[in-house]
Order: sequence, then C-alpha cells, then structure tokens
Amino acid sequence: MTDEAQRIQDALRAMAYADRELVRVPPFTAAIDPVDPMPFMSYAVPDAGASRWPAEAIDELCDAFRARRREPRLEVVEACWPGLEPALTARGFEVELRSLGMSCAPADTAEAPLAGGARIEAVGPDAPDASIAAVLATRGAAFADLGALEPPDAEHVERFRRRGIGTVLARSAGGELLGVASWVLPALGVSEIVAVGVPEAHRRRGIAAAVTAAAARAAFAAGADLAFLTPGHDAAARVYARAGFRPSVRCLHLISR
Repeated sequence: MTDEAQRIQDALRAMAYADRELVRVPPFTAAIDPVDPMPFMSYAVPDAGASRWPAEAIDELCDAFRARRREPRLEVVEACWPGLEPALTARGFEVELRSLGMSCAPADTAEAPLAGGARIEAVGPDAPDASIAAVLATRGAAFADLGALEPPDAEHVERFRRRGIGTVLARSAGGELLGVASWVLPALGVSEIVAVGVPEAHRRRGIAAAVTAAAARAAFAAGADLAFLTPGHDAAARVYARAGFRPSVRCLHLISR
C-alpha cells in the first residue's frame, strides 16, 4: 500500500462523513443520504485501523441500509483493507465496480475547452435558486437511469446550499444546459470530483472533460493539492485522462442487492 493510497482513503472517509446521516456499525460507518436515492450517494467505509470483519457486523450494516431504503454498499481503496472483499462476498455482497481511481495535481490539469461559444459557470451555495435548480436538473437528466431526483424542488435546492460543495455548470451560447461536475471541500488536501454528468443529447462533444477540468481547478483554488475521482467505466477514464487525471489507486465498490 502506498502513502498516496492511505491518504486518499483517509480523505474519502472524512468527505463521506461531512453531509450524510452517519450510522456507526463497528468496524464500519455508513454514510447515508436521506434525500437522494442515487445509489452512489450512500455507502459505508471501514473505520480507521479496522482489520477484522465479523459476519454479525456485516449483517447489521445491511440492516441499517435497508431500514433506510438504500442498497448496502461500500466504497474503498482496495489496498487499504486486506480480507475485506472475501468477508463481504461471503455475506452476499458482490463487486459492483473495480476500477483504477484517478488523481490529478494542480500542474497536471489539462485545458479542455468547450466549442461553439459554450461557457463554464461556477455555482456555489450562495448562487440564486434558479442556478442551483439548473445544476440539479442537469444532473438529474444525466443520471436519470440511476434514479436521480428530477425535477428538483425547494428542499433539494436548500440541501445543495447546506452541503457546501462546489459545482461547475456548462452552458451553451444560447443558454442550454450541457453538463455539470462537482467537487468536495478538501480534506487532508484532497478533493473528490463527483457527479460528473452530461445529458445523453450532449455527449461525445468534450463537455465531460471540460467540466471535470474546471471542477479540479476550482478545488485547487480552494486549497486542495490533489484531486481524485473514480471512473465508472473505461470510456469515462479516457475522458478524465483528457482533463489531466492519471491512474493512482485501485478502488473497490461492493453492493448487496
């Protein structure tokens, strides 16, 4: 295990704890989004220093998720947790995603310009309601197949404000919403780039790379010295590489359906 792998895992744990309902089931802590049903918004992480994975704790963790109408999931940096995967699969979990996590330092951020007069807008917690609603609607369109919340209501707008994450929005010269990406406030100098989404009609035009690069630059401006993300598939990894990200650690997502 590398120092960077442990640093990323520790930072991801801190980020998960920031804005969700926390349910402690030692040696795990579940971070469950009480509003957004998208699967990747709720997951558990092992507690720092954990090394044993009792079957009864795994079962209790599953019960905690299902009581809140969420699928039990874990997201981890694989090298940090020897023995975790077989312990979970023995209790009914399966590998949802195994991928190379990707990192980017400030000097590595690539230029990924938008074509046709499109522009990037920063949308923070103090933005007008209409701007926040535009972010949520664009994300909802991009992730409709995952059960994203659409259309957003006043509760979702207010929750966006409370979370305090940074977001960038791509908009065409005519005002059409093209794509979004968010970044989490840095922990241990690391910021995670999350919810990179482009609605189907606007894909394969370089928009995802542009918003990813813009989100990384915003995270660095906020004090991060490392940006991190997890591609959902090889095509996404190629997009993120164009924004300056490189493979750095192996990530493991497990789910009990």
